[in-house]
Amino acid sequence: MKDLGHGANVDNMAKQFGKNEKDIIDFSSNVNPHIISNLGKYVLEGLEKSRSYPDINYTNLRNNISDYINIDSKLIIPGNGATEIIYLLMKSIKKRIAILNPTFSEYGRGAKLNNLEVVNFNLKEENNFSIDLDDIQKNMDKFDSLFVCNPNNPNGKVKDLNKLLDLMIKNNKLLIVDETFMEFVEEEEKYSLINRVEETPNLFILKAVTKFFGMPGLRLGYGVTSNEQIINNIYEYKEPWTINSFAENLSNYLFKDKDYINSSKEYYINERKFMLEQLRKIPKLKVYDTDTNFVLIKLEDGEANSLKLELFERYNILIRDASNFIGLDKSYVRVAIKSHDDNKILIESLRKVLG
Repeated sequence: MKDLGHGANVDNMAKQFGKNEKDIIDFSSNVNPHIISNLGKYVLEGLEKSRSYPDINYTNLRNNISDYINIDSKLIIPGNGATEIIYLLMKSIKKRIAILNPTFSEYGRGAKLNNLEVVNFNLKEENNFSIDLDDIQKNMDKFDSLFVCNPNNPNGKVKDLNKLLDLMIKNNKLLIVDETFMEFVEEEEKYSLINRVEETPNLFILKAVTKFFGMPGLRLGYGVTSNEQIINNIYEYKEPWTINSFAENLSNYLFKDKDYINSSKEYYINERKFMLEQLRKIPKLKVYDTDTNFVLIKLEDGEANSLKLELFERYNILIRDASNFIGLDKSYVRVAIKSHDDNKILIESLRKVLG
């Protein structure tokens, strides 16, 4: 199979180096290490429900999401992970799309597979990967849609996109915002554009359940928009029953578990501070600020792949070589923020390797 260049390739790495997969600490995958209580009970309920087809309209699922984000369920499109929504969206929009890089590679891949013309904007490291509104305005006639990840993967910073959205509305362009990691942000309500969806058809938001709730294998995500044309277009292409009964049943519980949601947010507020403080004590590293559950690091000496291999071989730690992100080079790595104990293991291992 083609290597798509993502993290979480634990199986292949373990086989390649003759290691037991269970011994690997995977810092390449940005997933909440905590799980909701009573997960086993809910999975068994889903197993019983799997004897029947899921509701083809996902009415209960959309209602649960609606209650969670306080948006009309008619504006919610559930998918088999946010990635399914990305690919459906690429089939459903006009043919010219701009992407702010470095960012998640599936935006560009999905666009190219659907024969969209891609315009790449580069967020500059020397400007802390900030968005240049003037540059976007100057190039407005080159695209119909603009794709931005917020907080951005791989650098983890969240941005206030209200001015960007206003600019897109003024020019009658579509702003697509991937808010997959927004729940990790301390002041989520300040930065999420979800409260502007109903006011304008020029906005499409992507969300994922599986990152914040720590179950990427569940494959549950959704899109939110008031653009009726895009909604209709997506449902023209969308296959039926792409969301399984386990995911649908878990939606009855995930969004209502306030203890889990609040404790996870609090954990990441504190653990981000710990990680950034400790990583910045290690020589030869430039550590970027983050608002989410991962950290971008630039090696001042050495290459990402060499560090990745040494950590894996010596300490059973897998990190993300970030050199394949557009705009980054061989000196960049990305590490997830995991449990406190695992984070301490990573920090100590980096100290030993980098001195």
